[in-house]
Amino acid sequence: MLCGALLVSLACSGGEAPPPDAESTGGRLQVFAVNEPLRYFAERIGGDAVEVHFPAPAGVDPAHWSPDPDTVASYQGADLILLNGAGYAGWVTRATLPRSALVDTTGAVRDRLLARSDGVTHQHGPSGEHTHGAKAFTTWLDPTLASAQAAAVADAFASRRPELADRFARDRAALEADLLDLDARFAEAATALDGAPLIFSHPVYDYLVRRYDLDARSLHWEPDQPPAAREWRRLETIVRRHPARLLVWEAEPLADTVRRAAELGLESVVFAPCGNRCEGDWLDAMRSNAERLAAAAPSEP
Repeated sequence: MLCGALLVSLACSGGEAPPPDAESTGGRLQVFAVNEPLRYFAERIGGDAVEVHFPAPAGVDPAHWSPDPDTVASYQGADLILLNGAGYAGWVTRATLPRSALVDTTGAVRDRLLARSDGVTHQHGPSGEHTHGAKAFTTWLDPTLASAQAAAVADAFASRRPELADRFARDRAALEADLLDLDARFAEAATALDGAPLIFSHPVYDYLVRRYDLDARSLHWEPDQPPAAREWRRLETIVRRHPARLLVWEAEPLADTVRRAAELGLESVVFAPCGNRCEGDWLDAMRSNAERLAAAAPSEP
């Protein structure tokens, strides 16, 4: 029987694709990640002992992306597959993947994962309609959780290459120091906000809000799509009850949207979650987020 749809073809794949031979990979661990933060962590910790793959194409949200069968076969041949956990990249639950290769990087912090209360169905362009699931999944926006994820990556590498465990531990420590610094930068931005109410364009900032005790509400707006009239009316209602002066976006919004938001007293600022590749280095992009948020803090109470 032919496997037509992607989900069926994943199930029909039956076994695991053979991993690349050691000679062709130079002995490096073949590591596949489901998002950009994990790709970055893996490269920082593994260095030239690993070859890290992140196949999600640019311009899609990896959380809701479904790979084609050939890409799934590539994952099946991996030494390690780095999962974000918290329901991120739901396709992995429908694919036949080698259990021994799976690394749930939030497994040790499950008790710190947040349940989502907002189950509204909406659309991310070509990704189609979806909900954000039972758990909030942009865990790395709390750098202390990101640090735990990095630790899981380092432990997984050490389990496969114990002779390099000290090196992995050293590079993990350097990354954790950077994440601790990032935590301080985010905290400084939150201090600059001084409790000012915020509105986020999308409900993906849960861990940022909890970590820094932000006073926030969320919309379901896409930066590259003009909001419908009913969405503007909803925003007006929110602003009356929640007098925010900042509207925080995942990416640069349309100029007309920025203009109309300004008419409601809202300044637009970008805080990119960077689940997919961002401009330049992931850590630099996170630092830039902190700088933009602090710079946009209202100058008056």
